[in-house]
Amino acid sequence: MNETLSDHAAQALEWPRLLDLLAQHAQSTIGAARCRSLSLSSDLEAARLRQQETTEMVRLLEGSDPMPLLTFPDIREHLTRSRKGGALEAGELRDCVVVLALMAEVERYAESHKDETQALAHVLSPLHSTTSLRGILRAIEGAIQADGSMKDTASPELRRLTHQAQDLKQEMRQRLEQILHSKRYEEVLQEAYFVQREGRYVVPVKADMRGRIPGILHDVSASGATIFLEPRELVELNNSIKVADLEIEREVHRILRELSGLVASKAEDIGRGIESLAECDVIRAKAEMSRRLKCNPVVLNEQGRVVLKQVRHPLLLIAKDQVVANDIHMDETIRVLVISGPNTGGKTVTLKIVGLFALMVRGGLHLPCASESEMALFTDLYADIGDAQDLSRDLSSFSAHMTHMIRLLSEGAARPTSNDCSAPRSLVLLDEPVTSTDPQEGAALAEALLCRLAELNMKVVATTHYGALKELAQTTSGFANASVEFDVEQLAPTYRLFIGLPGGSSALEIAGRLGMDHSILNDARKRLHADNQRLDELMADLQRKQRQLAEDTEKAQKARQEAEQAAREAQALRAQLQEAEQEARRGIKKKIGEQFQRARAEVQATVDSLKREQKLTKAKEIRERLRELETLTREELAPAGKPIPLEQLGIGDTVEIVGLSMTGSLLEAPQGKKRVRVKVGEGEVLATVSNLVGLAGESVPAPPVAPSESTRRFSTGGGLGLDEQTVLDVRGLAADEALDQVVAALDRATLSGAPYLRIIHGHGSGRLKSVLREYLKESPYVAGFRPGDRAEGGDGVTVAKLR
Repeated sequence: MNETLSDHAAQALEWPRLLDLLAQHAQSTIGAARCRSLSLSSDLEAARLRQQETTEMVRLLEGSDPMPLLTFPDIREHLTRSRKGGALEAGELRDCVVVLALMAEVERYAESHKDETQALAHVLSPLHSTTSLRGILRAIEGAIQADGSMKDTASPELRRLTHQAQDLKQEMRQRLEQILHSKRYEEVLQEAYFVQREGRYVVPVKADMRGRIPGILHDVSASGATIFLEPRELVELNNSIKVADLEIEREVHRILRELSGLVASKAEDIGRGIESLAECDVIRAKAEMSRRLKCNPVVLNEQGRVVLKQVRHPLLLIAKDQVVANDIHMDETIRVLVISGPNTGGKTVTLKIVGLFALMVRGGLHLPCASESEMALFTDLYADIGDAQDLSRDLSSFSAHMTHMIRLLSEGAARPTSNDCSAPRSLVLLDEPVTSTDPQEGAALAEALLCRLAELNMKVVATTHYGALKELAQTTSGFANASVEFDVEQLAPTYRLFIGLPGGSSALEIAGRLGMDHSILNDARKRLHADNQRLDELMADLQRKQRQLAEDTEKAQKARQEAEQAAREAQALRAQLQEAEQEARRGIKKKIGEQFQRARAEVQATVDSLKREQKLTKAKEIRERLRELETLTREELAPAGKPIPLEQLGIGDTVEIVGLSMTGSLLEAPQGKKRVRVKVGEGEVLATVSNLVGLAGESVPAPPVAPSESTRRFSTGGGLGLDEQTVLDVRGLAADEALDQVVAALDRATLSGAPYLRIIHGHGSGRLKSVLREYLKESPYVAGFRPGDRAEGGDGVTVAKLR
């Protein structure tokens, strides 16, 4: 047998399905492709190293600083084309930037986690040579935007050409504005706007007025009522703009060729970095799958020792919520394990588990079993599972199986053997060998086959219904029995595996439960040999006792776990009781929050009335209502115990800022002031004195600290920050949306007593500014307004003074 896995064995074990599952956890297309064609190690040390790589990656992902996401585009074709002298597009260069930036990020990460990446070091080492690529990264980043477009500052010439084109287009817009507002064009224009057609600026002219304006026709509307005309007076300027755009295009192409040459000069280094990122992505996918399936690394050996505890089939873990775990024990003394039991009892599942685990450890995957498990490294694997009938080759099921067995024996005999107890390197999985023929002859041939495979130093796991094979396993050195359990009362497999016990097929019992005529079943029992009947009864009795023992053990473990859980719950109870008071306060605060919601609804109703009646008195009334609510809130949120009156508070006293759930110490005395500085954590809060409640307790001396730029400060006014009350940014909004926000902001600013509101609307076409200022003229809140000065944003800002 070859050390590569045959397609027949891979399909029989559903290995491709497992690799597809692995690929789903990859973050790059290259990584996913490599997962689907995962390489397998034939050397023990290499397999251990790959498993350790996965273990380290799991620890990194579960740590406080996980490895960066390994999502990156496949730029290998870009590298090949650049090496052949081709020019890459701006978007392709952007992809190169993504890859180069990720290489640098992962390299920095690896450097800062040296001690945690001992096994991963050889995978990450190629990234250390990517330091020389940072110049290319900076060059491309300096020229290409994140969206894949070229920056205007990519070169001095491009900057000059861009500015030239912008000046020409600005002149064009000015000329067009003159045309749109000219009395000469007033009657002929369909609407007062301009557009571009084929890169040239045109205006919409009424079709029946075409002869009134000389120019070049570029397009006609779908209805035919409008023609898009380039007036003769704009032709020369349009030509200049076209020439400027072509010069920009030539300069952009030159820059792209220059940057492509830089990529080509380091294509080999970039290629090695991509290989490293892809391998990291594969290892990360293994780690993610390990976490998802709750897998563990296991001890690997070359002695043929298979000691698996609490094993579960990985594909069943994906498909089902509950999977029965079993132990599989095949130490060095067992060469052949014979699994028997009823159909649908889980024999084939156990067979596939051993086969998949043998492949998984060679691929560096963790196994869904207990961490104290052991798995042997098998370099060759043969699996004959399912119906091998091949009508295209005129092979019956028996003939096809025999053909596979003959090839297996031939390849096994060709390998050098010795009489010592050398470790087996081949794993053979046989699902009911030598069936579809005379049972006596088939059983005899199966016995001879298993004995020969053992002589050839192969590790064999076989399922069977043959009593002769069960007897062989029970009486022959190097052989062992195992059985799966089937609940004949429930007609359902329990999937429990018992090592050391043969199992009966329970065919008559299952047939009876399915509804077979009892007279037929009784006739069948009479035809059975008495010895066979007693043997089946004995095996059933042994299984029942084994099951009872397992259940008793499970109950004892569960009782112990419940006792430990009770102890933990008792310890946690004290902490829960300590949290009870805080929970009660949170409930009160929630209630107050609901009151505020109702108050806001009342405010909104009053504001709506104010908009209709245009009376400022309504706003004053609602401000008084809010103050009443604040007083009630302050009383309900007051801390337990008698609060300290404001007139008795001094520097260093502990206070609570009502409404913000903040506690801090005073940095200045509150007497005679509207706002004072309060130290909260490492920062300061400028709090309204009326919102402070003194807390009983020791004072914390704190000398006044002069405000500085480095001090983190906040401001409170009615529970909202001052900036939130006095600044509103409506840039990019439609006029109606902006107007709604301005009305709401004026409401809030007036209610909080703010003296002004600064509205940032930008320049744009000027329409938004006009709409907002027209409204401010009529607003009952506004005493006056003015454009912002240069420091405030100029004419792109309107400052409203409130009444």
